[in-house]
Amino acid sequence: MYQLKVNGESHDVQDAWLGESLLYVLRERLGLPGSKGACEQGECGSCTVLLDGAAVCSCLVMAASATDADIVTVEGLTADAALTDVQAAFLDEGAVQCGFCTPGLIVAVH
Repeated sequence: MYQLKVNGESHDVQDAWLGESLLYVLRERLGLPGSKGACEQGECGSCTVLLDGAAVCSCLVMAASATDADIVTVEGLTADAALTDVQAAFLDEGAVQCGFCTPGLIVAVH
């Protein structure tokens, strides 16, 4: 078992293989579906999260290596259900395309 700090909260990650990607742990173990898995090679950016303030492809980060990091997902960009200025701008300009990779793009812009 190890802990991750995600969106300001500590989460216990139990029964996990130490090689699981941060993307997998966020989506499947912590129930945070905002980060998307598309290429699984770090090229498309749909899985982007902030790791200690830097944008990273969560599909390339082993979750167990991020135990001392501050992780922010698209779900954690605001404390409530309100849109951030970046999210509102994406909507206003029609920059959401199909919407699948939009969360990663929004996190990267922050």
